[in-house]
Amino acid sequence: MIWYLLYNLLLTLLLLLFAPVLLYKMLIKGQYREGFKERLGFLPAEVSQWRTEDVIWIHAASVGETAAAASLVTELKERCPDHKILFSTMTDTGRNMAHKSIDEADGVIYFPLDFPWIVNKVLGRIKPELVIMIETELWPNFLKAAEKFDCKTMVASGRISDGSLKSYKYFKPLLKKVLANIDILSMQSEQDADRILELGAVKERVWNNGNIKFDQEYGESGAELESELYDRFQLSDDQPVIVMGSTHDDEEEQLLPVYQRLKDNFPELVMILAPRYIERKEEITELYSQAGIDLVCRTEIEQRTDEPVILLDTIGELAQVYSIADLVFIGGSLIKRGGHNILEPAAQGKLVFFGPHMFNFKDNTRMVLEHGVGIQVGDSDELAEKMLYYLENQEELEAKGRQARQMIEANQGAAERNAQLAAELIGVKSYE
Repeated sequence: MIWYLLYNLLLTLLLLLFAPVLLYKMLIKGQYREGFKERLGFLPAEVSQWRTEDVIWIHAASVGETAAAASLVTELKERCPDHKILFSTMTDTGRNMAHKSIDEADGVIYFPLDFPWIVNKVLGRIKPELVIMIETELWPNFLKAAEKFDCKTMVASGRISDGSLKSYKYFKPLLKKVLANIDILSMQSEQDADRILELGAVKERVWNNGNIKFDQEYGESGAELESELYDRFQLSDDQPVIVMGSTHDDEEEQLLPVYQRLKDNFPELVMILAPRYIERKEEITELYSQAGIDLVCRTEIEQRTDEPVILLDTIGELAQVYSIADLVFIGGSLIKRGGHNILEPAAQGKLVFFGPHMFNFKDNTRMVLEHGVGIQVGDSDELAEKMLYYLENQEELEAKGRQARQMIEANQGAAERNAQLAAELIGVKSYE
């Protein structure tokens, strides 16, 4: 009990410290207004009326987890067609992605703040039969309240990164109590399963069912789509295209000499730059302008003449854009951010490049390296060198692309396994 008390005191302190910033951003900048009432436990009218419905609540933090969860929602809806599906996210971008990619969801809300009086209010009103948390969403008060209201709970595609492991160890007594409230912990890999056991999980509740990101819809592929994308971005299909995905502050600057070296050798080359946070587009535009490089934003693509850099300032297009790339680099890896989803371009049959800092995706990194469909570099100089090699050796590059697709196909099925576990947890019989 003392650990929950300390947790709630810390949570309250953080809220008080953040309150002035929150008010400033809400009143002056207009941020966080959308969904603020939902975060305080005031549900939309259509969801509040579900009191007599059988509900499965699925929660994913942001865009990446939401996109991955779509395949699990589809599998669950097939097994549990009489259940309402409630989907929640933490961020605006995650919510937008849910509306775009999860058609089977009967309702989409913002996840409530993890204060006892808020989560008790929400769970007491909805009383879901099952709550599924994607990856590492372990909210102590929420999971405690779920047990209070007799909700079955499950973690699907669970992941414990290096950073999370270090942080969680400071709160191991509390975490052990939190894990005791979860009925099933279905982890992404053997390493993740070992780590959750190390943190205090009950062995009989821990499973290794793989990563549902292998099953997500990564966007269509094929000649017809590629032709449409070339038209959409005003490109020619004989132009080399490199895509720099999910880049962060400082990485765009490091990628400048990479682009310039490749451009010197392939004058027709076009770079599509997709920052992780599109609200940074003004600073990126200024950076490339100062470097003397013409850039056009995706939202202004109709005005494009022959700008060699396209800034992808939209949400939900990147997975498809990978399909027209000759080469793909994944950001968050040249800096100590820990990387991002390298399976997405692999699913489009692309050899994927990334930097030395992939500590948040160790298992995926190991897999693409072992299959020979990933190139890890130490810095931007090596990145330019390796990319140049593969642009000059197209047959070898195409062979790597075929291997990437084969790797994805061989590892699919995690969404189905997780959905089956979830259905059995609430007593829904398996189907043929």
